[in-house]
Amino acid sequence: MRIAITTDAIYPFTLGGSEIRNYEIAKRLVKKGHEVHIYGGKFWKGSNKIRADNVTIVGVHYFKKGLYNQKGRRYLLDLIKLSLKFPFQLNKENYDLIDNASFNFFNCYSTKLASSINQTPLIFTWHQYFGNYLLGYFGRTKGTIAKILEYFSTKLTKNNLAVSNHVKSELIKRKIPENNIKVIYNGTDLKQINQIKSQKTKYDLIYVGRLNYQKNLELLINSINLIKKQTPNIKICIIGDGEEKNKLINLTKELSLTKNFEFKGEIKDKQKVFQLLKSSKIFVLPSRLEGFPLTIIEANAAGLPIITTRTKYNNTSEYITNNENGLLVNPNPEDFSKVIQTLLKNKNLRKKMSKQGLRKARDFDWDKIADEQEKYYKKIIQNEKS
Repeated sequence: MRIAITTDAIYPFTLGGSEIRNYEIAKRLVKKGHEVHIYGGKFWKGSNKIRADNVTIVGVHYFKKGLYNQKGRRYLLDLIKLSLKFPFQLNKENYDLIDNASFNFFNCYSTKLASSINQTPLIFTWHQYFGNYLLGYFGRTKGTIAKILEYFSTKLTKNNLAVSNHVKSELIKRKIPENNIKVIYNGTDLKQINQIKSQKTKYDLIYVGRLNYQKNLELLINSINLIKKQTPNIKICIIGDGEEKNKLINLTKELSLTKNFEFKGEIKDKQKVFQLLKSSKIFVLPSRLEGFPLTIIEANAAGLPIITTRTKYNNTSEYITNNENGLLVNPNPEDFSKVIQTLLKNKNLRKKMSKQGLRKARDFDWDKIADEQEKYYKKIIQNEKS
């Protein structure tokens, strides 16, 4: 198969879950004998086309200022330019299939145009369905426009891949037939994680991800402020970068928590990330919204129990079973802090959850995910031919 994967951001230049998924699946498909090209924003200098792990990476439009502005919003003009260039780039080649990340709604419409010109099967991969969340993220005017674009993008292809059953249910609510939705979860590299030896415990809590509005790190900081009176030496490792980094660091200063938080910044070396996970006791994810985050699988695979929020837009309960491999908590500092304290004090409970998490993670290896994706791609191509 010759496969084109279209997106806005590309691993390893940005480290979001969708970027990692695309890359991990692509390099495994290449090993199986397929040809895979990933198209997206260019975040590097030099040639527009590069190779990594025999995957062809194509920078369609140069993002001079990066992906996000100072307010944490993606640069709208660059996203529009990127989407407008997709049909021209894709139609230079002949592909058996195009797989588009649906969360950049402009790309949905441009890849639909490209697939229609060459009669190429088109898949949308849905990591989330945002809906009303967009109003809080963009504001009412821009959010309403984004909601309209998102809704009508559900009408553009009959081939929809969701990364969780929760996302699938959201698509069904938007009148996509259930038979037109395939669920293939995110995964992790179990072999790489297992090769890393357990480290000496250095951190009580660890977070890995973007530092933005969605991830809601203020909740974690305010929770630690309540805990510090009883546990003054609590240590938290924060891995990641984003538009809220300075705001969050300033908040830790205001609350006299600078000695408790260690901001590591963005770490591109996954082995180093896994080492830090294995030097921590608990993984925390205080997000407002999540589809099916890679980090919770990685945390369980590293032997960590998870504490995350239970919100309208965060449905990690599809992976996390409460009191087994993690704990689901109401998104307020009082409840979040109590659960952190409870788990830190109960070593036996952490060990129990660690064992459950390790068992759970075994079903989410990237090799298995790539096998499922390959079968799905072949099925779509065959259906389009028949």
